[in-house]
Amino acid sequence: MRRYRFLTKDSVYGALNKLRNAFLAARDGDEVNEIINGILSYDERLKIGRRILVAEMLKGGFTIEEIVNTLKVGRTTVLFVSRNLDQFPNCFELLEKRNNKVEKEYQNKKHRLLGGSKKIFKSKEYTGYKRSNVNR
Repeated sequence: MRRYRFLTKDSVYGALNKLRNAFLAARDGDEVNEIINGILSYDERLKIGRRILVAEMLKGGFTIEEIVNTLKVGRTTVLFVSRNLDQFPNCFELLEKRNNKVEKEYQNKKHRLLGGSKKIFKSKEYTGYKRSNVNR
């Protein structure tokens, strides 16, 4: 926050509200991608994604050293995420819940079984369904 000392409390809250409204404007995965690509730089998207990976590994019981060596992140990043995991556990639970929902629906709809009623081993056909097609 040191970098933004010159900002008033109203302008900080206004900026955060605009960010929240931008993310809530999306109806489906394609719109989420459009908003994320339009607002965040590649570096910011990557940092956020890697922080989520660090949180998942922390919840999975990995040690700090294992996370640092596996993901090639710094100790400060791991400790920052660990502190946020303790402060805001609901955030990461919501992310995990949404991830499970998306994966389940994607796995159910990505292939369609083909073959008649007498065919025992039905062949699979890819339907073109993407993770971004999962509705909110």
